[in-house]
Amino acid sequence: MNCKCNKLYIGLLIGLVLPIIMSFVLFYFLYKGDLEYWPFVMQMINMGSIGKLLSISVLPNLIVFLIAINKERLLAARGLVTSTILYALVVIAFRFLI
Repeated sequence: MNCKCNKLYIGLLIGLVLPIIMSFVLFYFLYKGDLEYWPFVMQMINMGSIGKLLSISVLPNLIVFLIAINKERLLAARGLVTSTILYALVVIAFRFLI
């Protein structure tokens, strides 16, 4: 189908921004401490748990990917997969380098 939202960069942008929003949501609803968001992220990096936060935060990309495939927005779906692979590389880097 021909749609203005069926662009690779749209899927890439959504795929890169959605996990950040999801990590804010997870922080807001699940964390009961006295830290703000960025000190919390730095503490997760220091503890070596940032990969777990990133892995959970990428899950909404799957939902948007399935919607894009269902609506035949294949270029946007390709952008979502690309951004998810980029997040996977970051998680692997944090896992083995830090």
